Amino acid sequence: MKKLLLLLALVVIVASEIAVLSSFHTINTNNISTNNWTSGSTVVVISKADYAYLRVEIEIIPPVLMGQSQTVLIFPNGTQIEIPTVEHYTFSVILPSNGFSPGSFGIQSEGINISDNHPIDVELLSNSTVFQSLYSRIDWTVPPYSRISVYWFLVQGNALVNIQGYGVGL
Repeated sequence: MKKLLLLLALVVIVASEIAVLSSFHTINTNNISTNNWTSGSTVVVISKADYAYLRVEIEIIPPVLMGQSQTVLIFPNGTQIEIPTVEHYTFSVILPSNGFSPGSFGIQSEGINISDNHPIDVELLSNSTVFQSLYSRIDWTVPPYSRISVYWFLVQGNALVNIQGYGVGL
């Protein structure tokens, strides 16, 4: 009887660990690599399901062209930051959990690839005007779009973009 109880307790512990560990996710590395060369106007799209927490570390390294930087970051609120040539510009994007959202869902569109099995995503898109046009037409108050958070910015010019991230979906 003791062996049976011990075996049952072991099964419960292992099942609990599997459930907890399956809550941790890394960013989608199928569409991007750790280091990405961008040119022209590239949009970086960071998205997550509302129940997930996501933290992304981004490092922008501009090339040296005649001693000047030709790399500018443009954020949705209109802020523009010119990256100095000799510096690496590093920042974090944190999208906190917005609570529990019952039911299953999936969104797969330009720059956004979110589902129950893949609650966090980061993508680089070389055609920023297509994404910006799509983003401005989406009604973010209705499902499934009301169940996700999206943050994006433009990298104008040439740069090496290093992206690392992780998230937890409970």
